[in-house]
This record gives sequence, structure tokens and C-alpha cells, in this order.
Amino acid sequence: MKQLLNAFFFALSYFSIIPVFVKNMQINNETYKYTLVLLPLVGAILASIVIGLNYVLVDFFHPLYASFVCAVIYLALYGFIHTEAIIDVVDAWFASYSGKDAYKIMKESTIGAIGALYGFSFVLLKVGIITYVLYEKQYVLFLLICVISRLNLIYLLGYFKFSKDSFLSLAFANSGISQLKLFALIYLIIALFIGTNVLVLFVLSLLSFYFVLKILNNKFGFVNGDCLGFTLEHTELILLNIGLLLIL
Repeated sequence: MKQLLNAFFFALSYFSIIPVFVKNMQINNETYKYTLVLLPLVGAILASIVIGLNYVLVDFFHPLYASFVCAVIYLALYGFIHTEAIIDVVDAWFASYSGKDAYKIMKESTIGAIGALYGFSFVLLKVGIITYVLYEKQYVLFLLICVISRLNLIYLLGYFKFSKDSFLSLAFANSGISQLKLFALIYLIIALFIGTNVLVLFVLSLLSFYFVLKILNNKFGFVNGDCLGFTLEHTELILLNIGLLLIL
């Protein structure tokens, strides 16, 4: 139980800006392993905060503006870390055409013009679709996508290789991943009771995540955290658009 709590606090602190007041947190390979299965829970927490805030703001502002503010807050709640990853990946993609080291480009602290423009355009699209979803009061859809998009990490990452000292390599280095995949089905079972088109969204999520990450893997010859952030963001964007189309 202590390992599970450590993994939850680690996931919450690493993948969101929600403060975690835990002293002497023990981080090891087991922590990384359990973190994978707890990421969908972090997504559910972030979605719940956004939905609750939207409920409050619509009493004071126009629903469209309230939804827009909440959409921006959703990106802010995970510290825009995935948005930064998008910029790094796009910069590396175009830099590779001139023979530059893609990995080094991703790790540079500066950003290029193309990456910045792509990142800005992506944020507009992401904020726009989340605003639309919240304005239409499709709260369950938003919650489900925040959970389902993160389930991909535990089901698909075993098909890709990472550097030996990376968080993901350490997570998959331990046994018990298969059992955690079964445990992760709990998210899907709960989703089936509260939402519609759940299986369609889950399959589309797996396909989108796999093919986007596969393209990046083929292009760079490796997959890292930036590639995952890029893939997660684009998977969410695809699911939000398709999910809303299926409902409206």
C-alpha cells in the first residue's frame, strides 16, 4: 500500500502542478511501475477540477467565456509540459532534415520558430475543442477522454524501447506489468457505466497513440518523454473532436 501511495503522490507531483506535501518520498522501480497505472487517475482528478470550476464560473460569467477559461486552466494544471514537448518534437523533426541530432535539439532550452508556431496553433485547437466540449456540457466525455488517453501508456509502451535509465524503461524493467494491465481495466469498466461510445473511444485512442508514436519512432530512431507528450496531446485532440462528433 505504501508503494502505491508513493506512486500516486509521484504521479500527481510529476504530471500536474497540484502540490503534494509528502516528506521523504521513496522512489524506486516499483514506484515507476505503479505510476503508469495511476496516470489515468491523475487525468480524472484534473478533469474533475476543471469540470467543478466550470460549474462555478458559469454562475458568474457567460458560459462560453467560462468554458474558455477552464480549457486554459486544464493545460495549466499539468504545467503545459506536454505543450513544451510538442514544440521540442517539431523543432527536432525539421532540424533532422539538415542532419542535426534530433535528441540534442529536443533537449535544448531554446525553441525554434517552426516549433513555436506549431505549438501556438496546437494550443488554439486544443483550447478551442475543450471550450466547445465544456460549453456543450459534455462533462462525462471530457472526463472519459482525460482517463482513456492516459491508459495507452500502460498498454502500448511495451512495444517501444527507451533509454536504459529512463522512467519508462525502469517501469517496464520489473515484473507485474501484465497484472497491472488487468487492474487498469477497472478504469474501462467504470467508464462503460458512466459514458457512451466508450469502447469506440478506447480503440481509437489505442490506434491514434500507437500510430503517432510509431511515426515518431521511425523518424527519430528513438522514443522519449517528449515524444510521449506529443503523442498524448494529439491523441486527446483527436478523441475530443471525434467524441463530440459522435454525441452531437
